[in-house]
Amino acid sequence: MAAERLRDQGLRIGEFEAGPRNSITDVEGVTVGHVTVRRDEPDPPGGRGVARTGVTAIVPGSLDGLVRTPIRAGTAVLNGAGELTGSIQIAEWGCIETPVYLTSTMAVGRIYDGAVAAAVASDPSVGTENFVIPVVGECDDGWLNDARTVQVEAQDVSRALGKAGKDVEEGAVGAGTGMICFGWKGGIGTASRVVGGAAVGVLALTNFGAPKQLRIDGVPVGRLLEQPPPGR
Repeated sequence: MAAERLRDQGLRIGEFEAGPRNSITDVEGVTVGHVTVRRDEPDPPGGRGVARTGVTAIVPGSLDGLVRTPIRAGTAVLNGAGELTGSIQIAEWGCIETPVYLTSTMAVGRIYDGAVAAAVASDPSVGTENFVIPVVGECDDGWLNDARTVQVEAQDVSRALGKAGKDVEEGAVGAGTGMICFGWKGGIGTASRVVGGAAVGVLALTNFGAPKQLRIDGVPVGRLLEQPPPGR
C-alpha cells in the first residue's frame, strides 16, 4: 500500500496547483524507476554485510533518443562535497545524453559502468560514432548500509530502467533506501506544480540536516518533536 502524502492529510505547501500525479513524471516524457537492495548478511569476508541501498533512474525520454538528441540540462551546487558525473559536460555544453542515475556514494563507479552498458545496448552507434558521459549522482547511506562492499550491481541500472514508469514509488526505495534526513528516515520524494500551463517537477533524494532544522511549511517541527536516537 502506498504511503500517505502530505496532501492526503490536508497539508498543502505552496501557492501553485500540483500536477495530476504531483510528481516529476507530470513533466512530459519523464519516467522514474527504482531497484531496491536489502540484505542482512554477516560482515565481510563471511558475507556482504547489511545492505540498505539501491539505484534510482530518472529517464527524460528514450535511451536511444537521448544519445542522438541530447536534452538541455543545468546544475546548481549547494553542497560542494557531492559527486555528479557529467557535471562538466552540463556546465560546458548545457545538455545530457543519458538518464540521471542516483545511488550510494561508493557505488558511483559501478552505476556509471552500468549506464554505459545500457546506452550501448540501446543504440549500436554508442562507442563507435556517438559517445556518452553518464550522469550519476550520489548520497552517503553509510549509516544504514555497509559501504565496505558495493552492494549494487552494474545490471541494476538496466533493471531500474526496465521498471521506469509514470507512478513513482516514494520513501525508502531505490537510492533512498538507506538515507537519513533531519535525523529521521529519509529517502525519495517527488512533487510537481503547474505554472503557466507547464509542469515543473522535482525528485529529491533526501539525506541532510539536523533534527532541530526540520521545518514543514514554516513550522519548526524538529524543535517540537522528541529527538531521534543518536545511534544506529
